[in-house]
Amino acid sequence: MPNEKKWYYAKGGKPNGPFTEHEICKLFEAGEFGKADYIFCKGEMADWVKAGTVPSLTGSLDLSPEPEPEHHAVPFYEKAAYDHNVDHTSLEKQRRKDDKKYWKKLNEKGE
Repeated sequence: MPNEKKWYYAKGGKPNGPFTEHEICKLFEAGEFGKADYIFCKGEMADWVKAGTVPSLTGSLDLSPEPEPEHHAVPFYEKAAYDHNVDHTSLEKQRRKDDKKYWKKLNEKGE
């Protein structure tokens, strides 16, 4: 989410962040910082303000579940193992056997 706002909070003079809007609300809700601590949203605020003055933080923001993570294509060789319920341990063992055979052939040729 490239255009997502980046939030920061300062507690004890130390800035923390960046956080997504959802994360900053969860941190506030969990008591990581309070209304008297300062908060800043990059690109939205000119300066740091007390968290208690931000209405979206102190109660009106919808704390809906976080969005689902993006799914990426599984490489073909891994997909084949999943599709056939192949144990990855056995694949690793087979790879090691193949490596040993390869090196043995090279050594026999004198290379």
